[in-house]
Amino acid sequence: MYIPSTQSVLTAGLALTGMLHKPTEVTSGKILDYAVERCDEPGKTRCTAAFLVTKSTCYELSWATEGALTHTTAEVRDAGSGELVYYRDTDGQWTPEKTELVYMDFRPKIPATGNSTVSYRVTTCE
Repeated sequence: MYIPSTQSVLTAGLALTGMLHKPTEVTSGKILDYAVERCDEPGKTRCTAAFLVTKSTCYELSWATEGALTHTTAEVRDAGSGELVYYRDTDGQWTPEKTELVYMDFRPKIPATGNSTVSYRVTTCE
């Protein structure tokens, strides 16, 4: 008969704890990039629907723009004021300094491009 040691029980417990902390999707979808200098309204054509971020929680931001030659940056804005809260040039992680309601918009960085569809996804970090 096998009797597990304290170390093997603790190791199994830590492994299970890690499995429970899988990334959770916060928001995702497809919108047009922000080639036109307006945001219709959060949740409409050019901006994501507003979503809540929590202070000191890590979020993974990722997006892709359809097209042969594209480079799009992400801007996270306060849903109430429209003020820029965070900016990313590439996919990556962000940890907000306060809990707030935000939305994202995307800006093309290659001249004479724009009005492209952006697929985006925001999850909590692993």
